Amino acid sequence: MAEALLLVTATSLVLIGAFGLTVWARPVRPAETLVTFLTFALAGIMLLTIVVGALLRYYQPIPLACGAGVLAGVGLLCASVELRRHPGVFGRRLKVWTRRSLRGWAGHPLAAVLGLVALTVYALRGWLGVRLPPTDWDGLMYHLVAPAQWAQTGAVDRSREIIWSDTYPMGVESLAGWPMVFLKSADYGVPFLLAGYPLAAVAIAGLARRLGARRGFAVLAGLAFLLTPAVFAQAHTYYVDVQSAAFGLAALYVLAVLPGAARLSARPGPVVTRKMLVLGTALGAAAGSKSSNLAVLGAVGVAAVVVVGYVARRHRLGFAPFVRSAPALVLPVVAVGAYWYLRTWLNYDNPFYPITMIGFEGRGTVQELVMGTNVPAEIRAMTLPEQLWASWSSPFTDFSTPIYDIRLGGLGTLWLVFVLPFSVLGILLWLKLFRHRLGAGAGMLLLLGVAVSFGPSPAPWWGRYVLLGYGCLLAFCVLLMSRLSRARSGLARACDGGLQFALAACTIMAAVLGHVYVPINSGEAADEAMVAEHGGTPLNRLLSLSMAPDRFSRVWPWTEFRALEQLPDGSVIALAEGNVQSLIMPLRGPRLERNLVVVEPPRDIPHLVGRLHDQKAEYVLLDRSQVWDDVREEIDDSPFFTFVTPLGGIAPRYGAPPLGRLYRLNPDTRR
Repeated sequence: MAEALLLVTATSLVLIGAFGLTVWARPVRPAETLVTFLTFALAGIMLLTIVVGALLRYYQPIPLACGAGVLAGVGLLCASVELRRHPGVFGRRLKVWTRRSLRGWAGHPLAAVLGLVALTVYALRGWLGVRLPPTDWDGLMYHLVAPAQWAQTGAVDRSREIIWSDTYPMGVESLAGWPMVFLKSADYGVPFLLAGYPLAAVAIAGLARRLGARRGFAVLAGLAFLLTPAVFAQAHTYYVDVQSAAFGLAALYVLAVLPGAARLSARPGPVVTRKMLVLGTALGAAAGSKSSNLAVLGAVGVAAVVVVGYVARRHRLGFAPFVRSAPALVLPVVAVGAYWYLRTWLNYDNPFYPITMIGFEGRGTVQELVMGTNVPAEIRAMTLPEQLWASWSSPFTDFSTPIYDIRLGGLGTLWLVFVLPFSVLGILLWLKLFRHRLGAGAGMLLLLGVAVSFGPSPAPWWGRYVLLGYGCLLAFCVLLMSRLSRARSGLARACDGGLQFALAACTIMAAVLGHVYVPINSGEAADEAMVAEHGGTPLNRLLSLSMAPDRFSRVWPWTEFRALEQLPDGSVIALAEGNVQSLIMPLRGPRLERNLVVVEPPRDIPHLVGRLHDQKAEYVLLDRSQVWDDVREEIDDSPFFTFVTPLGGIAPRYGAPPLGRLYRLNPDTRR
């Protein structure tokens, strides 16, 4: 109870700090307020993880709560300065925005319906994510491994159980680690990750408004994004693609509103500086989420120079905005995003390790290490256009439930029926309006988002890899719908009605079909058959399972690790560096019942015993990897060890199972 209260207190302090900084940033629109607040709140947790956990090495509840208190103090100080200069302005705006938002739904029944559908979908996914243990492959393999290691050791340090958790940027993972460090459990990480979903939706709606779409249609764009299979299928998991796209979309939106915010202010210079701080925070969070966002960081950074130059020239500010804006933009990027790359650089002499990139040597290219085994077998021999068509047309022939790692068809029927054709028409319409400077800046930023999303992507056919560009294209679609709805022609209005029907039909159908079965498997024979046929377990069975007291031992792949339940809580299991365990998190347990340590590959039995003594490990897990070859034949006959249980593990896609064997270091040999 005390731990939960401390978590609530620390989180509330982060939110207070984010709200104070939002007031200081002086937003002038409702969407801008929400985007700024969510960006500061999520980036605040990321920053506390780095400063308190990594630099000060106190990744513990009380130090993190104290850090949150400092953040709240900074936010309140900034808010008080702003409110003294402009008393009552933010409060009056907030009241107007609240009344307008409550009245606004009445005139847009389709947005209200889709809003209720989205609310239901994410309530269900959030419930399953909290009540059932994590089941997503990448989450159990490395996304959760690093924060669990930090919580175990009390510091944000190396996580050598698997190379990905020790090298990838861990910004979004730090959001999942926030409740874990307080509660010593992986139960409540999903609600903190879900905050990225409204950030993405509101940013898309805001970009659509800046482009020239009416309010109701802009809201439809954000809701359509939330009801896309590749988006909602990740909502109960620890995948980071949606959050990664959300920070990129937030950065584009902040830059899009800058000229208008400067125009509405009597002192545009300070406005530019404050927006650059918000932009830098969003870009830092984006870079700290996935290394693919470095393309977003570079492109949006260049665009920021152009936009600041435009504002400075329009308002005759000279060179001063560049001088003040540069640190406001760069410092948050460094503070929130750069640490993860610096850590990897210091440990591996390559900030992008294990990827070989821009002259830094790694283990291989993205195609070799990441895409090699992830390209579905049925499209490996195809050309890129053939792969795109196979993926985009898949939802019309494959009606199985969308899984979190959905490869083919992740954008659903909405992509071919609605988004792709009508975003092209929307872009052509925008080019026509461009001559009148209507939505010119927003349109160019949206096209920039499409380019940096689809262009550098190693797999543009993979829906979850292109969510940033997909969200940008939705804005062009609703621009077209908005213009058609204003036309006097009956044909134009009929076309608008048809587009609204197509949008509603595709999104609602995706939401319904995506929840008849949900990609969670109990491991029971009846459910195994349904998973094999439909890709998931019926929702009603999962809701019943979520209320069962033994639910943690009845969900796959945790069912494959039941043998570990016989170990006492607090047991320390050693893995070797270079092991081939496909799933690491189940070795610890859903409530972090066991600790993991990593030892160097042993030369012989005495060397292994010495390393286990050094790490205070009681158990060691061997697998089929060659790092165990020097002791594999002798360990069964060694007086130092007792065989405990086979732990075969889970076979990865297109790979062999780890074939694990757990041994106990005999008590009389421990120091």
